[in-house]
Amino acid sequence: MTAHSPSQSVSGVKRMASRIERTEETRTRIERAALEHFVEQGIAETSIREIAETAGMSLGAMYNHFESKEELAWLLFINGWNEIGTEMRRRANAESDLLGKMRAMIEYVFRRYDEDWMLVTYIFSSRHHHLKRVPSSRGNPYMMFRLVIAEAMRSGEIPQGELDLKTALIIGGIIQTIDSRILARLKGPLANSAPAAAELCVRMLGG
Repeated sequence: MTAHSPSQSVSGVKRMASRIERTEETRTRIERAALEHFVEQGIAETSIREIAETAGMSLGAMYNHFESKEELAWLLFINGWNEIGTEMRRRANAESDLLGKMRAMIEYVFRRYDEDWMLVTYIFSSRHHHLKRVPSSRGNPYMMFRLVIAEAMRSGEIPQGELDLKTALIIGGIIQTIDSRILARLKGPLANSAPAAAELCVRMLGG
């Protein structure tokens, strides 16, 4: 049996950690390159070769990390979609009334846009491309708004009505607000508009 000294074990762990870090950095570079093309051109109009060139790597190296452009597009979407939905749930659960929940969720989405406009733009603009594959889970931003509105109707905070229509109107308003920021119709950090947007959403729902 070959004995390994503690220094050899530590060295091996460090090499493995370094490889993992390089792999994560490479994947991040690929993902950012893909986002740039998907947002500017659309998924269908973007080739895997364009993504590889922007990321500064060969096609072969690209395929070591992602099987296809479609897999890359889906993972970018669903990971971001679930991240936003999960954080919206956490923030909404910390509030007691409809206005507080709406403000918390909308402020998070708008602040996330301010931090990474490209990712948030991609997530909301590409949702129809991925719609059939999106799970109806609590990590789903649409479902979070739906749950909050349903709770408000049950508690009597807002009048009863068609739940999915109410949800669609609220989601549509939020997406249009993001679009207005992209087009520079709204100025400054989008998060600054969150309190007013939340109040308007509650009024739209009859609260």
